[in-house]
Amino acid sequence: MTKACNEASSQPPSKKRKAPDESAETAETTKTKKAGSCSKQAGSSGVRRTQSRAKLSMLPSLSLDILLEIFSHLFPIDLLHLARTTKALRNLLMRRNTSTVWKYAFTQIQGLPECPSDVSFPAWAHLAFKPVCHNCYTSIVRNISWILRTRLCSRCAKFCLEDAEIFDAKNNIDKYILKCVPFNDNDCRSDCRKCCLASDRKRFVQELKAHRKDRQKFVEQKMAELAARLDHALLCEDWSKALANERAIALQQIKDNRHNAISEKLLQLGYGKELDFLSDERADDVKHSEYVPFHKHHLVRHPRNLTDKVWDSIKDGLEDYMQKVRAYIERKERKELIWKRRERAALAWNKYRNVECEPESFLPNQIDIWVWDPVRDIIERPSEAEVTKDSFEQVFRGLPSFIESWQRDKITQIVHNATDTLKWISFPGISDLELATCVFTCSNNFFHSLMRCYEDDQSCLMWFPEFVHHQCNTLMQRGYGENDEELQDLDSCELLSVRSETSGFRRRQWSARWLFFDDKASRTVESILTACGMSQSAKVQQLDQEDPRLICLKCSFGAKCDGERCFFVMTWRTAVQHNVKKHFGDRQTNFQRISSLDVGGGEKA
Repeated sequence: MTKACNEASSQPPSKKRKAPDESAETAETTKTKKAGSCSKQAGSSGVRRTQSRAKLSMLPSLSLDILLEIFSHLFPIDLLHLARTTKALRNLLMRRNTSTVWKYAFTQIQGLPECPSDVSFPAWAHLAFKPVCHNCYTSIVRNISWILRTRLCSRCAKFCLEDAEIFDAKNNIDKYILKCVPFNDNDCRSDCRKCCLASDRKRFVQELKAHRKDRQKFVEQKMAELAARLDHALLCEDWSKALANERAIALQQIKDNRHNAISEKLLQLGYGKELDFLSDERADDVKHSEYVPFHKHHLVRHPRNLTDKVWDSIKDGLEDYMQKVRAYIERKERKELIWKRRERAALAWNKYRNVECEPESFLPNQIDIWVWDPVRDIIERPSEAEVTKDSFEQVFRGLPSFIESWQRDKITQIVHNATDTLKWISFPGISDLELATCVFTCSNNFFHSLMRCYEDDQSCLMWFPEFVHHQCNTLMQRGYGENDEELQDLDSCELLSVRSETSGFRRRQWSARWLFFDDKASRTVESILTACGMSQSAKVQQLDQEDPRLICLKCSFGAKCDGERCFFVMTWRTAVQHNVKKHFGDRQTNFQRISSLDVGGGEKA
């Protein structure tokens, strides 16, 4: 019967064949695609399952002897990490009977003091090798307090530590705390005061209260334990420092090897000149903002050995860096060449000035000559062009016309400074500046006080030609261009130094920046000219030749010289200083000119 049923089932009744349906074919195709994708996913998941079997989940299934043999060849930090992978491994490694494995692991660490008897091996490994805060588990906390046996971040140290200053040595409890509880000069906080763990203090106080009858014996025991703990902490501190030094030496060796390997690669690429330049800069400890030093470049100082793969990844960045160095060298060489040409131009100018010009002439200085177009064109010739002192002497034939135009330009600057007050000046002529009423003052008081140019009771009042040759017109204090490379070069130029005159200053282009017209002094001169019966258009030379003697009528309350009283007799320049300083330039001040006969019996100044 079974056989018949099987035969019947193997030959089903024939059915009519249907025409193919497009929607059915589409559905079948979709099913086929889904099936294919499912098979791919199943295949990929199968691969992942195969890979997952390669993890340590099957490790506890090995025999205990094999496991212990494997574990004995690991480092303490490896055992600590392994114990935190699965519960089975944790239960195995945290047993007391596996302490031998931990001992073997610690013997592989050279120089590390033995684990204290009151600390477990896992806790000792956690303290020595796990750089995390023991309170909040913040990573990268490298400071270890071996006497406190803890690592604390700066935030947790604020409330986990207690200062020794809060304890009173006269208090019965506090005096025992200071003797028996571990303290250290804390490195976790900026104040670095002696601190102890709050948990250690609380635990000790509880134990102290529990030993009321044998308190003295308990305290002596704790003091002995603290002494041993301190000795052990010193050994640990020495080991930690030695380990840090070894690590630093190893890292430095890796950096040096990488530095040398990169230098060799760059040398092959044709950057030998740049490498020599960078090496010289490192020896001289040169600092500038153009680029970072080669040995401090982040691609060079990275503590990782240089491989072909690493070189391929950093090659483009280092080539860009070397191109910057090459461009800097070219600019530096060009600048040095420019300064050498400026020196030759200055020597040629000094020779011309000494031969062709009068000593008292109003002349430009070296910088004014450098910016003269014919000289500047020679200085800025291409680097391959040869420039000598004779090259400048040829163009100096046009100096007379340049000096004349230069003098006219500088006189114009002075006149412009007085334009608002000197309405009577219609054009910038040198004759206008020769007037006795044309008085200038300099506002560069720092230089005047440094050089002691004037007494305390004097103002900086100048007449022609003094204000034209005034030192502040051509001097500048060094150090104003700390962020300006051009000014730094000018500061360091020996040709512009004026050390023989005053230190801390150098020459600059002639400028009337500090000169100002003194209206009060000018009106005082007008009063003096009126008192002398001279024209208001009198020149300084005429007034000096007249050399009048004057008395101040404001000081005498209007009383004139009558031969009976003593008066303070002044020259005309002293009279101007007197009115400006004593009477604050009062325009109502009048003067009286006295005869030479009256001067003999008076006090002159």
